[in-house]
Amino acid sequence: MRKSRLSASRIRLAVVLEAARWRRRAERRLGYLDPCTAPWRRCAIDALRIGAIGDVLMCTPTLRELKRRHPDRQVRFYTNFPSLVRGLPYIDEVKPSAAAPFAAVPLEYESGVPSSKHLAEVIASQVGVAPPDVRPDCVVDRAVVERFRAAWRNLPRPHVIVSRSCSEWTPNKNWPDGNWTRLIERLAKFASVIETGLSGATDGAESGSRYIDLRSRTSLDELVAAIAAADFYIGPVSAPLHIAAAVGTPAVVIVSGYEHPSNTRYDGNVVLYTPVECSPCWLRTPCPNRLKCLNAILPEQVEAVALRLWAEIGGTAKAAE
Repeated sequence: MRKSRLSASRIRLAVVLEAARWRRRAERRLGYLDPCTAPWRRCAIDALRIGAIGDVLMCTPTLRELKRRHPDRQVRFYTNFPSLVRGLPYIDEVKPSAAAPFAAVPLEYESGVPSSKHLAEVIASQVGVAPPDVRPDCVVDRAVVERFRAAWRNLPRPHVIVSRSCSEWTPNKNWPDGNWTRLIERLAKFASVIETGLSGATDGAESGSRYIDLRSRTSLDELVAAIAAADFYIGPVSAPLHIAAAVGTPAVVIVSGYEHPSNTRYDGNVVLYTPVECSPCWLRTPCPNRLKCLNAILPEQVEAVALRLWAEIGGTAKAAE
């Protein structure tokens, strides 16, 4: 019975999303000729995002701008990651994706790529707004942040969060695992490395006491807090990058040719990117060019950038504590 209800819920959600997509395309093409159809002209703005954590966070600039322009409207957001956004001042109510009404506006960038704009700007353009700031917002449990800082207090600084892989949806963003092993070994000579994400074949034991393995050991709220507690983040364009931007943690970003760096660039971050003729590809099938865009980025380069970033932010980070 439970499985049957779950299947019915997924079917309904798929129907709602597809109907919303077609309605939005028609409305955008016609310029919202009917004043009642524009999302900001309704009594409540129902917005829906079905997607990964980073996608949900990139919706927050749009919701923030909609509320700024229309403070008298109630903003309801439908997502499968409610703890990320429940409590943000411009979102009045957070509900599961499956509860989205047929009139919900899907916040998407997929139909607007490839683009040279930040994906948060592409999302906003789908509903006719342009947020002045693309940095996302995220709810942070400060008590958990302090718990991590206390646990790491005796570890050498900087405290570096690393995350190796992206979702299964975008395997062409993943830097080779052997490069990660070499990088972690090099980082552990001058820093403390805290690895997050999913468990993998490499256990990191060779990095000694300066390596902490949190893979598959944190809840989403704990992941957010750990990134907020760290000095900086190193990883691909994935959920931790957008979390880091939301909580104000600088990042060294290893960008593949899947997308353009401008699609996910945040102020204060350092981007490592190799332009190749096939980029941006937005390719989800195996790369025919053996990920030459990523293989051109070496662990030594990432280490050098990390050292430079810490030299720039280290004094500020210590003074803030």
